[in-house]
Amino acid sequence: MQTQLFINQKDLSAQKVMIGLSGGINSMAVLVWLSLYPDHLKPKELHLFYAHFEEHSPDTEAFVLAGVEYAKKHFDAIYYKQTNNSIIELFRKSKMIPHPMVAPCTRLLKIEPMLAYMVEHKILVDLVGYVRTEKRRVFNMAKKSGGEVIDNSVQIGTVEKHFPISDRSNEWCFKIVKKHLGWYPKIYDIKDRKGNRVFTHNNCLPCKNMNKKDFEKVRKHYPEYAQCVDELAAELGQYWGRNKGDASCQICNFD
Repeated sequence: MQTQLFINQKDLSAQKVMIGLSGGINSMAVLVWLSLYPDHLKPKELHLFYAHFEEHSPDTEAFVLAGVEYAKKHFDAIYYKQTNNSIIELFRKSKMIPHPMVAPCTRLLKIEPMLAYMVEHKILVDLVGYVRTEKRRVFNMAKKSGGEVIDNSVQIGTVEKHFPISDRSNEWCFKIVKKHLGWYPKIYDIKDRKGNRVFTHNNCLPCKNMNKKDFEKVRKHYPEYAQCVDELAAELGQYWGRNKGDASCQICNFD
């Protein structure tokens, strides 16, 4: 197991390392992956950041907190930061439902607070849970930063972005999390008639970037969440989500 997981071992023992926990399976898989790292190479400090949203699935916060407790058993120094948010209230306050192609909620409530935390605590290594199907996102990040991908890592300014599970699949993430943490949010166990997962991620329910088909899945399985969105859309007189095309929700993925 160790050989398969850590072909290219990086010595993190002198580093402060960040993992942004989204409440999804991929970022939790990164945490579990790191917990299995050789002890003498583990980071001297592990910082976990979670931006909680009222619109997350019901057991998401419990899942993240279970991950934090798990981490305390496997690392010498754990630091945990949680913020509490609501996209419904953000949009109500701004009197606007943003266009699907922009994600101020992700930037304002997730990315910027986490970056500020990293600066405050002088953290220079960030572990990101992109999997095999998201490799293009790694290369896009490198392109935007003017760098290149080396050993599944990208240098952005002074920060090293590592993508340790970018050669793994989503199913690998489910297996490793279930084996070591014991469970994951129930949203992932909702299946269609063919046995496929109805929800491929655990972002906001519903996300403003969802197309109509994905929104209807939320309406069916989480009607109370859909009702809050319907009320906000009626209140603001604006449309929620994508009104044409079948593009899936990708912009606000945080794992």
